[in-house]
Amino acid sequence: MNNLERFTAALYGQKIDRLLTYDFLDNRYILLEHGGYDPTRDYTFEELIHVNGRAWRNIGLDVTRFVYDPVNHWMGSKITNWIRFFGVDPADWGVTQTGGTAWISARPFKTLSELEKHVPQPPVYDEVREWYQPSIVQMQEMLQAYDVVMIGAVEGPITDAYSYMGMQLFAEAIYDAPELVRHVMDCTGLFSAHLARAYAEVTNVPLQFMGEDIAGTSGPIFSPAFVRAEGLPRWKWITEPIKAKGYKFLYHTDGRYGNFLPLIFDELEADGLNPIERNGCNDIFEIRQRYPDKMLFGNVCCIHTLPHGTLGDVEDETLELIEKLGPQGGIFIGSSSEVHDAVPVANAVRMYRTVHEYGVYPIDVDRIRARRAVLRKKNELKLRADLPL
Repeated sequence: MNNLERFTAALYGQKIDRLLTYDFLDNRYILLEHGGYDPTRDYTFEELIHVNGRAWRNIGLDVTRFVYDPVNHWMGSKITNWIRFFGVDPADWGVTQTGGTAWISARPFKTLSELEKHVPQPPVYDEVREWYQPSIVQMQEMLQAYDVVMIGAVEGPITDAYSYMGMQLFAEAIYDAPELVRHVMDCTGLFSAHLARAYAEVTNVPLQFMGEDIAGTSGPIFSPAFVRAEGLPRWKWITEPIKAKGYKFLYHTDGRYGNFLPLIFDELEADGLNPIERNGCNDIFEIRQRYPDKMLFGNVCCIHTLPHGTLGDVEDETLELIEKLGPQGGIFIGSSSEVHDAVPVANAVRMYRTVHEYGVYPIDVDRIRARRAVLRKKNELKLRADLPL
């Protein structure tokens, strides 16, 4: 059974031989150590796919949604797509990139009146399809040669709209120019819907991801009433071609889900949730109790455990997920958001390889508990040794 067969079966609740790993990786050191990446040379996109594929296979990553380019941040491609498909004037846009992150640092508008002169135009399906389908097919086929599954991924209409407008102007426009917000969201929502439709027509991977960041660590960024009125109908534009094919839909937001969970699961009818951040944001085990039939993607902590924990800490947190969620299935284990440059390579490798070693069916819960007891004992002894005399 290869990972595509394994993943497809897992999505539909069928019997598989082991748990799968899933993640978003933007860690250049993993590419250097495990993918053969050479920072002194230039790479074509096809060559980067091979570098990613080698690295992910070697560390034990089974499923992803991203081909990582350590030089060119994905934020720049977002503006390129707005220019290409929304008829946006290319002048006066700017992206600043520092280390592993980037942000839009310049826009050709600062006020609502200036925005009116730079409103996007609705994208055309055939233009989106002709660009996207060859790209997604190429990535999926090339990565499958490394036994890595690539799922389709789109931006949510709210996130893409506030990325286009800037969060401050977007928040102002919700109250002062709602018609402008609706127009921009119509364009961003339609673009993602076109991508989902194009994906559904050609893919052999039956899962679509949508990233819609509408929450922070303290809870929702936007009012549930606004999200329900303006986000939910446009989300359904995106889910419709996916559901029509009988495929699954994965919803993503960072932060605390809180009262958004019923909106996502009951009203949108998403099939899964990602990334399920820890640290007071979400309790993955509580979510599983409330929604036992929904799939969960995550959630080893990428704020504390992965970047700052020991190998034992990483293994123990990973084993907890396998122990408590693995027997039922529907869990795809990875970071609580992303594996960024601050995560030591050894910690990321330990997480994925722990899943491969202990996530074999039937899950041996007694073995896992015994291993976790050993890890906790070692941690206790270390803490005692570190205490001052």
